[in-house]
Amino acid sequence: MSKQTIDQYLVSLGGVPDESDKIADQIANDLQSGTTRLVDFIQNLGPYLTDEDVGIRMKSLNCVSTVLTKLPTPQLNSRQITMLSAFLSEKLDDEECTKEAADGLLALLSMEHIAASSVKDMASAVFSKIDMKKHAQGVRYLVYQIIEKLFEKHLTVLKSMNDTTIDGFLQLVSGEKDPRNLMIGFSLLKTLAKEFDIEKSVEPLFDASFCYFPITFRPPPDDPYGITSEDLKLKLRESIAASPLFAPFAFPSLIEKLTSSSLSVKKDAILTMSACIESYGTVTVSEYWEKLFNAVKFEVLHDGEEDVPNLVCDLLKVLTRTLAFGQLRVIDDSPLDLFLKAVVAECKPHMTNLDSRQAKPASKILSSVAEASYISFDAAAEGVLVSILNLVDFASTATLSEQKTALESLMAFIEASGNLYGWRTEAVRTSKRENGLLPYKDSFFEVFCKGFVSVPAEEVSFKLLALQGIVRMSLLHSFLDESEMGLVVQYLDETVLTQQNESLCAAALSSLQALGRVKADLILNIAFPAFLSQLPDPELGNIETPTSSTKHYRIILSALADLCIDKGIFDTLTVRLLNRLPSAAKSDDNNADFTQSILAAILLVLQRKIGEEDWDWLYFFQTLVPKLFSVVIAAALELNTQLHPALYAPASVAIAGKIINLLVRSVPVEAQTLFTQELFNLFVSSKDSALISEQYRPQVSILYKPLSSDSTGPEGLVELFTAAVAGLRREISLPVSNALEFAANIVTVSETRKNPQDRLALLRLVALIVSKWFSKEDDAVFLNTTVAQLRKTLAESEDLQERIISLEQISWIVKAYVFKSNRQSFETIEQVIGLLRDAEMGPYACKACGIMISDDEIVDKANYVVVRLLAKQSYFSFCVVKIVDGFSSSVDTASKRHYLVALSTILQHMPGKIVLPQLQTFLPLLLQSLSVDDAQVKLASIDTISATMADASATMTEHLSTIIPRLLQATVPKPSNPANVRAAALSALASFTKTIAADSLRPFRAEIIRKLLPVLDDARRDVRKAAVDCRQAYFAMEA
Repeated sequence: MSKQTIDQYLVSLGGVPDESDKIADQIANDLQSGTTRLVDFIQNLGPYLTDEDVGIRMKSLNCVSTVLTKLPTPQLNSRQITMLSAFLSEKLDDEECTKEAADGLLALLSMEHIAASSVKDMASAVFSKIDMKKHAQGVRYLVYQIIEKLFEKHLTVLKSMNDTTIDGFLQLVSGEKDPRNLMIGFSLLKTLAKEFDIEKSVEPLFDASFCYFPITFRPPPDDPYGITSEDLKLKLRESIAASPLFAPFAFPSLIEKLTSSSLSVKKDAILTMSACIESYGTVTVSEYWEKLFNAVKFEVLHDGEEDVPNLVCDLLKVLTRTLAFGQLRVIDDSPLDLFLKAVVAECKPHMTNLDSRQAKPASKILSSVAEASYISFDAAAEGVLVSILNLVDFASTATLSEQKTALESLMAFIEASGNLYGWRTEAVRTSKRENGLLPYKDSFFEVFCKGFVSVPAEEVSFKLLALQGIVRMSLLHSFLDESEMGLVVQYLDETVLTQQNESLCAAALSSLQALGRVKADLILNIAFPAFLSQLPDPELGNIETPTSSTKHYRIILSALADLCIDKGIFDTLTVRLLNRLPSAAKSDDNNADFTQSILAAILLVLQRKIGEEDWDWLYFFQTLVPKLFSVVIAAALELNTQLHPALYAPASVAIAGKIINLLVRSVPVEAQTLFTQELFNLFVSSKDSALISEQYRPQVSILYKPLSSDSTGPEGLVELFTAAVAGLRREISLPVSNALEFAANIVTVSETRKNPQDRLALLRLVALIVSKWFSKEDDAVFLNTTVAQLRKTLAESEDLQERIISLEQISWIVKAYVFKSNRQSFETIEQVIGLLRDAEMGPYACKACGIMISDDEIVDKANYVVVRLLAKQSYFSFCVVKIVDGFSSSVDTASKRHYLVALSTILQHMPGKIVLPQLQTFLPLLLQSLSVDDAQVKLASIDTISATMADASATMTEHLSTIIPRLLQATVPKPSNPANVRAAALSALASFTKTIAADSLRPFRAEIIRKLLPVLDDARRDVRKAAVDCRQAYFAMEA
């Protein structure tokens, strides 16, 4: 390495940054390879290192430091490190070069062969030579990094120079304010307190930390370091709590901070006290427990701010655990004994004085202390529970409010015992000890049961508390026995079935769910029979609820669904409910509703379980799907006189289809593959299928041909097939010879179906096949053959019904292509939009425009349908231009109405982010339409404005001066403003107050209120109500 290389480095520092880095890499490589000796490198730099120009000295030192950082840690031997560290330490005297020297020292501290003597000299130099107050934050941060590295790698050396380290460190950190530096400083203060002999320096070390309490730092918005106020508080807290020697200074100082008016300071003081108590240990804390307890108890007894009482209770738990550490029993006159007696003496008078405002806070204090350890629980329970239990007497003269106070105190002990001894809900029980509340169990159970049963129904809050008590006792580990828990379930059953108060019913049902999670047999053996017995029994001709005191079967079925929190319970429910289907499905309307309610309850449970990984979908798929197919199809074919028509009513089939769909799409490919073959055997091939019970298979295979064009069997069941196919994944191969021919055949069959449910199911089926199983080549062929023929019929047929059917078929087929973003299908979309000019087909074309883009529960992403990211955006961008052009060129009001209704229909299915970019394209059309005399056009315009307003309020605000007067005109009774137009205009005006800024509406407020005054006398009641609501919305603006 030549002097020229050094010169190049020094020159490059003021130029391109990468250039100097490359030169430093070259020098480091030369040193590693031995091409250049370290001594030669330093000698070449010599004149620059001592140059009178501070800039040159800084650059030359930068060269040394940068090269050192690039050397591998084993590169230098101890002699070389000693020489360099002495040189760089000496350079710390050069104030302007401190940063560069510090960079070099930091690099040396990572070297493997650094000697202890070098570390000692280096540390001494840093402590003695650097005056932190003279340096900027960046330089100070480097110094803190050096000290941090010394503590991290060379703690033993620093401990050998104990006093020097402590004094030097205290001198360096004095007055530091930078958050990055403080984070390091607080950590190092903690290490000093824990690892060093600090007896001579306790107070200075404590002051070095506590002078920053409380932390008030708020990071700036553009803070590059990401240090929060909470980060600093935690580090400071750890340093204050680092040594028990700090106790004489920490506790008095923190107690004093509790008097602060700042909530933040008070909370920080409590949290820091807790940390100190936990860290300082039993011996130290034993001297201060009384001062601590007396200082914090008032924050609970006198309802401290926000969560301060909770923080104090947490502190008391820590204090109790610390005092009880290592003790198996309370030793007389020990600090723990004195503390527990003081707590009981403080709390008991409040807790036994039931009209005292401090009763509940006192119970909170005592239960927190009880929760801390087994021996403190026994002492606290022994101190107050008998006295409180004696006060709870529902036959006494004590008011319910006072009795409630007593129950709240008992409830606090139930919670404390659960947190200490364990809950049944815990996966692993943390405690093996017998619950300390067991000696009082009978009294507790009796008190809460009486409180729940004997108190009048209108005392809801009291009954809720009593209910909570018996349920929480039931959830305690090894507390109530089976018979007692059974009695609790009976209470809960009766509440759900007979209680009219919704809060009580909801609480009881939630409690049953909680118990079911820990003791499912309670639900199966007690709750289910109770609930099922209240369901109608069609065999006895009783479709209404058995007794007037119980509830409608829909409520009971919903409650049963709520109780299905695991596989076993749901399995039992489905068996019992499906067994009721044959007898439930009579032909009258009440029985049909009961049948549908049973199916809806099963569906509800499955919908709630979507996404739960541990739910056994395959099991329920294998058990429920064949059962539903068998029952519904056998009933439809009248194969069993016990199966009644309500089972294949449209609503029943729809719910059954949803259940099948949900189960099919939730099972893996392997199960779907086997299922698909059986499904097609049943619906397509007319073969025996495992989806049908064996007793019905021969007849079903002969009588049931739902997808045949000459089918004579019952209609309305294709929905089951479509729902099942919808749930199949795209990788499943359909068991048909040709998907194109199969889809074309379905289109043909749909033309002849009179049943609307079947026709819709067939068209959805075609859309599913196009979306999931057509290749790009199939798409082109299908559009050029089947779809082309439908388009020809739509354009040329003179039969209106034939054209309507073709349009409906096209709508569903094109829907699949729109979702796939197939551009060829846009020719068909343009043809449909063109029909908006047709007087006969216009209304149907409006509906078709919505079908082609609307979300659908079957043709949906959840059913593995292909939905491209920009599908809706492409469709909307294409349609809105065509619709605006068509509207502008139309001369008759009927066509204009069709275009507006089509636009409104499409907008209903568009997210705001798609509509906004196109708003300026169609807004003039809407504004113009508000002034036409055609009521339907005006109504469509108002509906479109309402649909757009939420997402386009900013743009609409610019046109309020046009929109509001025209909407006000639309509220005036006249032939072009029928009641539905007037009501829609009023609703739109009212909605503005929710979507548009008040400042923008205020100029129109007085006019709106004044002009709506006559509307209050409108002949139609719904219009009058809308006017009242609208005026009230504008009156409320000023309030």
